[in-house]
Amino acid sequence: MNTEAENSERILEEKIRRLRKLTNLDRVIAGDKNSPRQIRTYFHLNRLAYRRFHSREGFMHFRISKDGEYHEEDVYYQPDVVESRIPRHGRVLELGFGQGANLFYLAERRPDAFFCGVDIAPTNPPRQMENLRLFQRNYADLSNFPSSCFDVVYAIETIVYVSEKDPVFREAFRVLKPGGTFIVYDYATAKPFEENDETIRTAVSLISKGGAGAVIESRPQWERHFQNAGFQNLQAADFAEEVLPDFLRLERKAARFLDRPLLSKLLFRLAPRPMTNNIILGYLAPDLCRTGAGAYMEWIEQKPRLSADGGSGKANQEDKNSEGGGDDKNSQDSERGGADKENQDSERGETKADQ
Repeated sequence: MNTEAENSERILEEKIRRLRKLTNLDRVIAGDKNSPRQIRTYFHLNRLAYRRFHSREGFMHFRISKDGEYHEEDVYYQPDVVESRIPRHGRVLELGFGQGANLFYLAERRPDAFFCGVDIAPTNPPRQMENLRLFQRNYADLSNFPSSCFDVVYAIETIVYVSEKDPVFREAFRVLKPGGTFIVYDYATAKPFEENDETIRTAVSLISKGGAGAVIESRPQWERHFQNAGFQNLQAADFAEEVLPDFLRLERKAARFLDRPLLSKLLFRLAPRPMTNNIILGYLAPDLCRTGAGAYMEWIEQKPRLSADGGSGKANQEDKNSEGGGDDKNSQDSERGGADKENQDSERGETKADQ
């Protein structure tokens, strides 16, 4: 570990000691598992905070600032990368659409394309668009879509909420057309959780719990999920340095609150835990990145193309198992007609998500 990383870990250790004086961190770490119900509660309680501190337009992800300076417009980096991969008249699926900002942005920019979004805890996006359909369901189960029906599937800071990730990757692989692209932006650690020292493990646990997510997995663990599903990697990049300006902006807001210990103790005692846990996340995240233990990853993956003779690999097998995925009319019926059914049966969709 270099000097900067060592200094960052000392700062992280001091911050954790400071937080222990304000609240019971062991109870935070030992809190409820990130169940679908807990995730919905987290986003319901923090929906206004996301609008105030992340983006008034409803974007819920961190900004990638290539020049090292914070800019509001850097919030478009991730959806712009997605747009660059959408073919003309393409079909696109977002996993975990949240407040819908990415989908509305893309659907407006690409009226030729058709977009779908699935989310276990949608926050009632305020408008409808002709080329956009939204579904409330667990994205580990995309059975309302046929195989091989999307050109692009993407997920921005959402798969981290899932404890069992392999089913999500298998479903993304199944619904992609051969040659289709899977784009993921999410948090990772350099090493598996157990291989870190106590300070890093505590910070990772608190940051994971702060966002109602599962314990953040290491980069090699994430990449095994892609490989197990059958994806081929096109690009992998760590943007930990590039998200620091946005992390530091939220850290300053958290520190201003924590600098008032009496008020902080009162709020930690009385406010809903999902709200106060989010403050802990914002306070610790920059220093975890600076230690080198935390990463903000971009993965661009591809479902293998079929060989000229039809091939016999995993992509070909998925295509053979398609229930009409290669038929444009069937795909369109599933996406458009299925959306109406999902909206009418929202209660059943929520029950299925709980399972």
